[in-house]
Amino acid sequence: MSSEGMSGEGMSLAQALSAAVAHHGAGRLDEAEALYTAILEQLPEQVDALHLRGVLTLQRAGNDAAGLEAGVALIRRAHALPAAVAVPDIAANLARGLSALADARQRANQPDLALEARLEIDALGAPMPPATRLALADGLAGIGAVVEAEEHYRALLTADPVMLAARVGLALLLARRGQHDAALGMLDALPPADAVSADAQRLRAELLIPTAPDQAEAVLTTLEAAVGTDADTCHAWGRLLQARDDITGARARYAQALALRPDHASARLAHAAACLRLGAWRDGFADLAWRWMRPATTRRHGAIPLWERADQDIRGRRLLVWDEVEADALPHLARLLPRLRDRGVDVVAEVPPGWAALLPTGPGQPLAGVTVATRGIDAVQADVQVPLQELPDRLALWDPAAFWSGPYLMAPAGVRPDLPAGRTVAVAANGGCPPLPNGLTAVAVAPPAPDAPEEWASLAATLAAVDTVALPAGILAHLAGALGRPGVVLVPPDADWRWPASGDATPWYPSLRLAHGRRWPDTLAMGSTA
Repeated sequence: MSSEGMSGEGMSLAQALSAAVAHHGAGRLDEAEALYTAILEQLPEQVDALHLRGVLTLQRAGNDAAGLEAGVALIRRAHALPAAVAVPDIAANLARGLSALADARQRANQPDLALEARLEIDALGAPMPPATRLALADGLAGIGAVVEAEEHYRALLTADPVMLAARVGLALLLARRGQHDAALGMLDALPPADAVSADAQRLRAELLIPTAPDQAEAVLTTLEAAVGTDADTCHAWGRLLQARDDITGARARYAQALALRPDHASARLAHAAACLRLGAWRDGFADLAWRWMRPATTRRHGAIPLWERADQDIRGRRLLVWDEVEADALPHLARLLPRLRDRGVDVVAEVPPGWAALLPTGPGQPLAGVTVATRGIDAVQADVQVPLQELPDRLALWDPAAFWSGPYLMAPAGVRPDLPAGRTVAVAANGGCPPLPNGLTAVAVAPPAPDAPEEWASLAATLAAVDTVALPAGILAHLAGALGRPGVVLVPPDADWRWPASGDATPWYPSLRLAHGRRWPDTLAMGSTA
């Protein structure tokens, strides 16, 4: 190596590196950077110069993500060299740089990139500060890596058994996995309600709502008295009131949460559901679009522009309508597809394979002119797209009477169900048979898998052929109502928003009567209100 390449003063590598480190330690970063750069120009893989140049770059970066990325890249190169084994500080500084980079990405609303950085720290095997491990566990839980997330939460609790943030994270994880008792166990013996324990206290209340609502109320009352009212606590109160069948009170609490924090996505969606159950269509459907604010929810066709506003003219354009992940969405709102067709829109409805044959699109049929694309089979091309459940908002349909235009689904021609003789009533196979008037024979039905078209055809044919139906609120009842079948639907207090909270009728399906409660009434009068 030429000594002139170092500084022009005949320094050896060791001397140049020693001088650079001295400048660096004394805070003379420009001089240190010049020497590190001179060394790397002649020896691009000199491990100490790479490492310390990276450390210097991190120092200068502060909270700037681009600078942090540049510093991490330099130290990462040093760490990959065989000589790095003899310098433990390289791994430690790489971990520190990655931690700072992860925080910067998190502040920039880039959670996926933040998680990547924290996973790299974990792969290094370097000591991980509790705050970094907690953020890693939360990130893993957010993407559904529950086993890995639980491992990190439990590692945190092994080191600090009373770490509230880890207990809350693990409790949430266990609750999502259906381990309700284990989740509550994580929140036993909480410290007195205060600002520090608020999240844990609130979560404990929410977990108590289904089985011990009085205890949940006591926890929320104590929490509110200790730390005041905030949006999250209002949301929890709304959930408690909803579980107690007070939908009106729940709506008021959700509205209070939104007044305190308008961007509270969970409260916004809960408010939407409460509004819709109470018949406040305009507010409900406008708020329903907030489901896209949840981190795990994405629109299906990202490359196709959205139909975003009711005043956006899409006449003459090809519109892709898709039914989202909720199975009830399609039988509930397929009725609106002709409204688009009648506005001069070229409508393509993307549906699961099982439903494709149930949409009557032939000449003279209710959905004539609508193109059906089978998901997973047919390629779709469109000018704009919209999720099915946003159609009421785009079409500005706020009058309940505007939602029914007669049966809009049909059983395929030629499918003949095998029914017993006499008068028959369709009941849910797994919902228990309600008390039936004399002379009616029960026919058990169940929803098939989404990709079983023959079974869906058979189900629709059975519902079309029975004399009446007695079904719980859900997809079977939606299909029966869309077919125009008469009967009664059992609507529990915590029913989906598509079912009204009170009254014996629904504007969605005039042929169906409603019975409210968790159990069928002792006397069940069958028939139609149509």
